[in-house]
Amino acid sequence: MAAGETISESLFVAAIDFGTTFSGYAFGNRNDYKDDPSKVAGCHWSMGSQPGLSLKTPSCILFDPEQNFDSFGGEAEDKYTELAQEEEHGDWYFFRRFKMQLYGKEELSKDFMLEGENGLQMPAIKVFAESIKFLRTHFEDHIKNKVDAIKPRDVEWVLTVPAIWPDPAKKFMKEAANAGGIPNSRLILALEPEAASIYCKNLPVDRTLSSGGRSTLDAFAPGTQYLILDAGGGTVDITVQEIKDDGDIKQIYMANGGDWGGTKVDEAFDEFLTEIVGSDTVDKFRKDDKVDYLGLCREFEVKKRSIRPDSTAKLTIRMPLSLSERFQEVKGVSLKSSFKSNKSMSWVGDKLRVDPDTANKFFEEPCQRIVDHLKDLFQKGAVVDTDIILMVGGFSESPVLQAAIKSAFQSKTVIIPEDAGLAVLKGAVQFGFNPKVISPRILRYTFGFGTNMQFRPHTDPEDKKHFTNNKMYCRDRFGKHVARGEPMESEEVTNKKTYNPLKETQSKIELPIYSSRSEDPQYVDEADCTYIGKFEVDLSNVRGSDREVEIGMRFGGTDLAVEAIVKSTGQKIEANFSF
Repeated sequence: MAAGETISESLFVAAIDFGTTFSGYAFGNRNDYKDDPSKVAGCHWSMGSQPGLSLKTPSCILFDPEQNFDSFGGEAEDKYTELAQEEEHGDWYFFRRFKMQLYGKEELSKDFMLEGENGLQMPAIKVFAESIKFLRTHFEDHIKNKVDAIKPRDVEWVLTVPAIWPDPAKKFMKEAANAGGIPNSRLILALEPEAASIYCKNLPVDRTLSSGGRSTLDAFAPGTQYLILDAGGGTVDITVQEIKDDGDIKQIYMANGGDWGGTKVDEAFDEFLTEIVGSDTVDKFRKDDKVDYLGLCREFEVKKRSIRPDSTAKLTIRMPLSLSERFQEVKGVSLKSSFKSNKSMSWVGDKLRVDPDTANKFFEEPCQRIVDHLKDLFQKGAVVDTDIILMVGGFSESPVLQAAIKSAFQSKTVIIPEDAGLAVLKGAVQFGFNPKVISPRILRYTFGFGTNMQFRPHTDPEDKKHFTNNKMYCRDRFGKHVARGEPMESEEVTNKKTYNPLKETQSKIELPIYSSRSEDPQYVDEADCTYIGKFEVDLSNVRGSDREVEIGMRFGGTDLAVEAIVKSTGQKIEANFSF
């Protein structure tokens, strides 16, 4: 353990990694963590109709026609398939890969709806809450078989979220967790690449694959900088960190990335299939043959993992008979007679055989987007000396992506930990035991309050001008406290400023809190600004004109605490917000 490390007093830490394609939970015992931080357990899921066990299950959820929860994961996928086989699925609600519907959402209202596989809609908060509730109760049932009389207060929960998600999406996930039975008092949000970094730091040296002849032990020596490439199913999260002298971690460049995850490979295959049979045939196939469509998705999900950049073998995928039947209905001719085999692909019986070069092209777009982004990133001043790339996340297990990264950055050391796809999940447990292990972080946003300031002629808009006590003010000014790109120590109150009530008759100060992607926003209604919440200071017991209030901000991971002290009385007020 690092010097000065503080350990959670909870008996257990349980983490939920809610992914685009797969989800799961893992947990650790406090005493085990003290002896060996890498000792993290998980649940082995049956893969439904697929053979084998896995520490994650498909991110699918099924509700009955009355919108009551039915099943989650592989079980939900199988149940929906059975319903579709009997043509009884029409009024059931089935959702898969729905996490990405939150990506890029700068606003998320309570009535935000998700659309299921058959076009039916449900409130997003219920879909996410029931998913989290299922994983929570599954863990509780699982652990009760091992530990008698465990109580809710014995468990600290960690929920992973992409670092590049906007504030409203992170806040939404917290609300979904609350609705799923995890109170804020027992909940921590973990940024996915940070969790993966902690996992890798605690790994024994023999459980990694490394290029460049560098051991993991060297890679995590004090003073070492490294870039974390967390490539998941939906998003690619990137952050740059450095090991401090005490073994803790500091962030040296703000989190960044994009929607270039493994599902882009699936989309490329979908486009490839559409080129062969036409969009009208594919649309009809998706709508009328749910069982076969889901079966084809499952088959490609498995087969794409075997695609290698140096392979000479063709990729063979069994194609459902119903696809040929839909082609016949739409085109009026048989698929077999219209399909022309060539060097890149052939149709043999019920199997489509694709040559290695064509199969590798399914990976072309996401791999190129990731490489291009990293090239730009390595030009940044704070990152230019970083020579280690740490690849984690399910998509990082792809030999094609691994080869693309190693080829593009031959001067860098590329480290791929064992079970790269589980790095976030297991690291989130370790993070839960010691949330302060990463500090400082680099702020991705500027934070401040909406306030009234002295009006600036020829600068401030006339429609924001107003008079109070014979003084001219500008409303909606962005009162900046901390700026995007600044390093911020965890739990440290920073940049205190003094505020006064605008009118002597005011019994309280109300300050709306905003974040902005701009480094120096001027007004809270600018396009880059997002409303976070409202902070109130009660002044009803403070008399006279001396009613100054000193306000500061304190950051802890994905939470913002606002602290205020009424100077004349010493009264302290604090409120927490998610961002």
